[in-house]
Amino acid sequence: MTRLHHPPAPDLRVEIRGELPRADAEYARARARGLGAALGPGAHAVRIRLTRLRHRSLTRPVVAQAAVELDGVGPVRVQLAAATGTEAVDVALGTLAGRATRLREQGEIGLAAVYESAYRPQYAPRPLAERQLVRRKSVTPARCTPDEAARAMLALDHRFHLFVDALTGQDAVVHRGAVSGGLRVVRAHAGARAGGSGLLTTESPRPAPTSDLAEAARRLWLTGRPFVFHTDPGDARGRVLYRRYDGHYGLITAVARPC
Repeated sequence: MTRLHHPPAPDLRVEIRGELPRADAEYARARARGLGAALGPGAHAVRIRLTRLRHRSLTRPVVAQAAVELDGVGPVRVQLAAATGTEAVDVALGTLAGRATRLREQGEIGLAAVYESAYRPQYAPRPLAERQLVRRKSVTPARCTPDEAARAMLALDHRFHLFVDALTGQDAVVHRGAVSGGLRVVRAHAGARAGGSGLLTTESPRPAPTSDLAEAARRLWLTGRPFVFHTDPGDARGRVLYRRYDGHYGLITAVARPC
């Protein structure tokens, strides 16, 4: 008798947050299992999280975060929103499948496909007086080139990416320009600059401002931008104060790797 050896199914995790029916979790699990099978044995750790935001003014209150680990590529992620849980699952997993396939076959991601989506999550219109810093995260940023940081940001579907610039040794952030739409790098301090190449189109001529959290929050509110990159007045390391989709704030702080 010949035994058929089937590749192990990818590790699958589905998480539900907020007021969503149990059927949405089952639907997400089935669709995510199908995604893992379609991507083949090189796909691992399929994850999907559905979150229903409470604000009634949102036309797309269900946010779907979907991710998969691909051999030879690394983590690939999308974050999109829709009116219902099942629609959010379909949009997120369909986009994730296309992005994973392009990365495998071409090693690149079209910039417009990443950000210009009708399903981009909306910010909840929380009044300024009610906004709080609800999440703090300390990270040891990877040391890489700006182009490598840009590729990581695009693969993970983030609005910004904090890293240590291998060209200058500084904390830096790569992000999508608010006006041009191109990718842009901002470094923590003045000094040596390296010319943009590859994915990057511009470099900020000015370093990140030094400010405390109160001033960073004020700047975030006045500009209406999704984040503010600044340096800590104490240790001069880079920090990013960002808007969360629930209307509150989060903070990412660069720290040294423990000895």
